[in-house]
Amino acid sequence: MSIFEQITHHQMDEISTVNQCIKSDRRPKKRDLVSGVILDEAGLPIVLPTVVDCRQQLMRHWAKNQYLAPEGTARFNTAVTELVFGRALSDAFCSQLITLQAPGGTGALRLAFDFYASSLNGRRLWVGTPSWPNYQQIATAAGVEMVNFPQQTTVTQWLCALEQAQPYDAVLFQAGANNPTGMMLDTEDWHKIADLCRRKQLLPILDNASQGLGQDIEKDAEGIRIMAQSCPELIVASSFSKNFMLYNERVGAVSVKTSVPVFATQAKEELRTIIRANYSSPASFGSAIVAEILGDPQLYQKWLVDLVAVRVMLAKRRDSLLAALDNRCKESSSDVQRYGLFIQLNLSSQIIRDLREKDGIYLLDNGRLSLASLWQHDIARITTIINCRNFLNTNPCNISVYNK
Repeated sequence: MSIFEQITHHQMDEISTVNQCIKSDRRPKKRDLVSGVILDEAGLPIVLPTVVDCRQQLMRHWAKNQYLAPEGTARFNTAVTELVFGRALSDAFCSQLITLQAPGGTGALRLAFDFYASSLNGRRLWVGTPSWPNYQQIATAAGVEMVNFPQQTTVTQWLCALEQAQPYDAVLFQAGANNPTGMMLDTEDWHKIADLCRRKQLLPILDNASQGLGQDIEKDAEGIRIMAQSCPELIVASSFSKNFMLYNERVGAVSVKTSVPVFATQAKEELRTIIRANYSSPASFGSAIVAEILGDPQLYQKWLVDLVAVRVMLAKRRDSLLAALDNRCKESSSDVQRYGLFIQLNLSSQIIRDLREKDGIYLLDNGRLSLASLWQHDIARITTIINCRNFLNTNPCNISVYNK
């Protein structure tokens, strides 16, 4: 008997499962509307001009093949802290804020969850639904119980649901352009949530996955900064895969704000220990690109211009999609501005299955559609198919509505 006969099967998250189906689909007109990789109209990953220039400059003199410290470089961590929290808050909380490099946004979340579970003895994590499917796997791997609350409702209903949370429970929020709905909380909403977290002694964990791809760099970080001002402690997991298009460089960061400086020192040492026992040292080249762009005023301004172009492209795709669906669906209004890479369609599970199996058009089970991989020139064809499937299934097709 082999020990491998006892392998325990763990279910992959839905995105990974659907991706396997997409890869095995040989139809030439199949469409992957699941991936969050931002593609151009030729179906190729977009590369930001500023990142290309910076990469070329670094490569001319790159000879740094030694290990980094577990936390990464001070230059990267300082630049990320200022990007996420802003210069004023970074200075105000300089002795209470720490940032450590992480292997992408997923790695940053895993570090955050591991730290919460093993160093803070945390047990429960509240996560709004619908949300990113991989949260469940990361929480389970870290030994944290995940509790869902309905997120596609009014903020008042959010707050009522979170009244059930206990002191020192953690609550995960997406900083901007929610995945999958694309909705943005406004300033008043964030203040209400911050007040509840402070009153209930909850630990906010903010997933900052696409800063700069929602409204803009500053607006997308508004929720984080409101929470940092109002809550004595919080954790932020940042990703630079999408806003720098550095997907396979795995560049991310975990930031922790504590109530007093001594806790920040202790938190940094705990996170260093977790990193050392996990992957020991982060990668260097991608983080060097991010640090160089964030630290150079001219490169930073060019990068902001690059992001404007990407936001305009995503908004055009969103508007074209909604306009085409509006013409063929009975209900298609939305009373909140939506931004970012994703939109959620209210389609039945049967329609989702038919789109995959009969048409080769892949969305997630909850109707999440990635604008990142939606070509402008293919929108008419795709919306025609969706509307036809909706008609054939006699099921109203409408964009999910978020009512405040």
